[in-house]
Amino acid sequence: MTSPTALPRPLDVEVTRLRLVRRLARRWEHPVTLVVAGAGFGKTTALVQAVRAHLLEPRGVDAWVSCAPVHESAEHLAGALLDALSIKDSKRTLRAVLDTLICAAPLETCLLLDDVHEIPTGSPGADLLAGLVRDLPATAHLVLCGRELPDLPLARREAAGEVITIGPDELSFTDVEVRALGRRLDRDPAPAGALRGWPALVRLAFAAGPAAPWRYAREEILNRLPEPQRHALAALAALDTATDAEVAAVTGTPVALDDLARRIPLVGRLDDGRYRAHDLWTEALCRTTPPGELRHLHRRAAGLLASRGDLPRAGALACRDQDWPLLATLSVDLVNTTMSALPQGIAERWLAHVPPAIRDQPAFLLLHAAVLHATDFTDPRIDPLLDRAWADLKHTAVLGQAVITAHSRADLPRLVELASRADEPNGAPTPIALVLRHSVAATVAEVRGDPESALAEIVRAPTVDVPAQIALATVRFHYHCLNMCGRAGEAADLADRALGDADEHHLRLNGPIARWFDGDPSDLCRLRGVPPGGTARDSFVATAFLTVIASCCGDIAPSSGLPCGDPADHDNPRDAVLACVATAVMAVCAGEETIACQTFSDHLTRWPVTDRFHERHLRRFLAVGYVLNADLRAAWDRAELGPSHDKARTAARALVQARKGDLIPGSRLPFEHALCFLPLSWSVELAARLAGTGDLALGRWLADTLGPVVHQHFRRTGGTGAATLLTALPSPPITRTGIAVLGPMKVTRDGVAVDVPELRRVRVRQLLGLLVLRPLLTREQAVNILWPDLAPADAARNLRVTLTHLRRLLEPDRARGDASYHLRTERDTIRLVRSTWLDVDLWAADLLDTRVPAARTSGDLDQAKDLLTATIALWRGNPLPDLAGLADPDLHVDTDRLRAHHVGHLLTLGELALVSGETTRPAHLADRALSLDPYTPRAHRLTLAAAIRTRDPIRICATREQVLAILARLGAPPDPATELLLRRTLPPTVGREQRGSAVSS
Repeated sequence: MTSPTALPRPLDVEVTRLRLVRRLARRWEHPVTLVVAGAGFGKTTALVQAVRAHLLEPRGVDAWVSCAPVHESAEHLAGALLDALSIKDSKRTLRAVLDTLICAAPLETCLLLDDVHEIPTGSPGADLLAGLVRDLPATAHLVLCGRELPDLPLARREAAGEVITIGPDELSFTDVEVRALGRRLDRDPAPAGALRGWPALVRLAFAAGPAAPWRYAREEILNRLPEPQRHALAALAALDTATDAEVAAVTGTPVALDDLARRIPLVGRLDDGRYRAHDLWTEALCRTTPPGELRHLHRRAAGLLASRGDLPRAGALACRDQDWPLLATLSVDLVNTTMSALPQGIAERWLAHVPPAIRDQPAFLLLHAAVLHATDFTDPRIDPLLDRAWADLKHTAVLGQAVITAHSRADLPRLVELASRADEPNGAPTPIALVLRHSVAATVAEVRGDPESALAEIVRAPTVDVPAQIALATVRFHYHCLNMCGRAGEAADLADRALGDADEHHLRLNGPIARWFDGDPSDLCRLRGVPPGGTARDSFVATAFLTVIASCCGDIAPSSGLPCGDPADHDNPRDAVLACVATAVMAVCAGEETIACQTFSDHLTRWPVTDRFHERHLRRFLAVGYVLNADLRAAWDRAELGPSHDKARTAARALVQARKGDLIPGSRLPFEHALCFLPLSWSVELAARLAGTGDLALGRWLADTLGPVVHQHFRRTGGTGAATLLTALPSPPITRTGIAVLGPMKVTRDGVAVDVPELRRVRVRQLLGLLVLRPLLTREQAVNILWPDLAPADAARNLRVTLTHLRRLLEPDRARGDASYHLRTERDTIRLVRSTWLDVDLWAADLLDTRVPAARTSGDLDQAKDLLTATIALWRGNPLPDLAGLADPDLHVDTDRLRAHHVGHLLTLGELALVSGETTRPAHLADRALSLDPYTPRAHRLTLAAAIRTRDPIRICATREQVLAILARLGAPPDPATELLLRRTLPPTVGREQRGSAVSS
């Protein structure tokens, strides 16, 4: 909840305006409230009074944001909103704001944005506000206060009566309020009453005397000020808010703002110790201060604002004074400090103010190029503009923008040409100069076929205190160099740290892809079937890597075509390698290895292996080239390789040696390396050759890891070894089995429930329940849980009998003696294998649950609700009831966890239904949650909020009594959020003191 110290303090003498406070209290009854009037109408004062009144009897959470020019940026505005909502370390996006509001449910939240006129129409900040208006949750409210509003999609809400508008007529002082203010100031209210209730001017009239009209009053006050205080007032007005020291830095003389605030109306001290002058003084100072004197003050103020990071306000001063040299300096600072997130609207407005005669100055050429880049980085005008700016300016901002544009286009020749410029720093090298110098030098080294030198350069490039896009480009190039050097494991760790939380999905895949090419398939589920993303360049590169991974998993359809195009169509070896490898693995998967060999032969005729740059790019897919081409094999057998490339060479050698009859390398090869480095037809071939000698381990592991596609390859491979594997390894069942454990155990075959003798055996149900809960058990664990009192031999015999019945229950059509597909018993372990032929409701619920956060993150609340509805529908009662009689305490913990998880699903769905404006379903879901766990505060809040939404006094009263009775049984007071909702359930006739005692009792 917003505290009084978090609110701005009004600058005039406050008169309590109960009519406005009551009017603004209605913001809790409508989604949107608009407070729109010119300067000096007391908008902020009225809003602060309303928020303070709400603190006495809160209905929800108020979150206050005072808008400034910087909030034209959507990122800054989202950050300010999240800060007001006390959310830290979140992505600063509209989605994050909406999700925070949704997560606050069932409590209501009100966002109050003051000075919203600082956010111009068409700006990213205005777009964020528009999204907020469109998608505002039903439990959230929005108050927009300012001199004017950006264009927002309010028509639908206005037509539905969901918008309150408060304008100048309601904000003006009434005669009663003018007289009240006069009494507080001990002044005659007559002259102030002639100003039509304009609050700020009424206050000025009281201060200036009874004979002065409002314009004269301002000038009279200023003319009576000593010059140092007038300069201090001008500096304070330019800075918006400031301390004594900051104003003194602008004026060049000591100041006492406390004394200024006592002498000048509409100047006051804020709660954070800073001072502020009302905007009405800005116009008056412009009229009464000589232009040269004011420009001098504004220049010094702009420097201080720039050091604060408030370039938008500094630029507004320069534009107002037509101070083009100052605006040129600020333009360079704007590009230098924002590059990858240029506030395009601000930059375009600055350019619009610049007279045509001076638009060719280097700083404005730079600003123009940055605007073009923000619109379309492929615009051919950008480079010439930057080259002209560099010729005269030689500033790292120009070089930084040039490198960002070249990186965006993947323009290597341009980057190489920029390298020489990075060697000409102006004075001490800045972080951006260092990162440019090292990243360009690294690019040049990589193009020369020396990724080790490139890596040595790129690790020296700083990634802090530089624009985000340059830092991202540096990290991505570092990642690329590690992979080129055969250090994919390190590349994966770097990607996890720097890119694991990136907004773009294709960047989050960098870690899993690098891990795969290091021989680690632990992220296989994230890589199968994933589409490439990012720019066209990103998509092209990712397509090649994902095609190779798909070939290893058997996921390539025979008619997939050429995923990266014809290798002959590419005019550089880097892209030709990607196309060549993608084409070759497609041929291998189709069983046409001769065509794959010819593809490599044709490619090497055009791009010889002696080309260092080309050869190093070929190493990224070393195993494929090693098997298919003798020249590459010979070259790489002589080469010193990085660890990842060495693993790939070892896997390829194992296959080549196996084809020559030497199976020892293959028998020693880690299974994961066979999967990650060899297309599936090759790894299956190696497994079949090993199986011919009785070694079935690789074939069994591939079948367990990849499923039925491996059996298809066994059949295609043929031969004794493949036949042995097909006989020894279970084939997929012909019926689909369903197991339901979220309630009394139920088994289905092809969707039809079965009632067979095996299912009536308690120990069979218990063992199956254990395996659903813990898919891998040791035999010792099973007998200790199921037969803790029997001798080991008797317990082992019972386990064998129970396993026989369980196999028959799961796969009744499998012939006696054939290995079970779903139930695997190997040495000391028992395993229930997941497959497309086995449906388990608990596993399905877990899978649905993992998709809910992604749906909420993407803003698709309907999908999130559908997923939760599907998850809840699987629940038929207490989970795994057959395990209740077993003595293992961990089992009870697991079942309690499942029950708590279900309660969480009910409450989450109820809260999402509440924020979507539903009234009936939240109450029903809250009741279901309370029937399972009557003591959870979250359920109390939802049931109270749902009752309040019904506006049914009987329902509200019953719900309040129910919650209070539960709290009484617990002997615990309600938590603050529950207490707030309990207060709202009391009738309006109950006084404030009575409300407190009613809730506490």
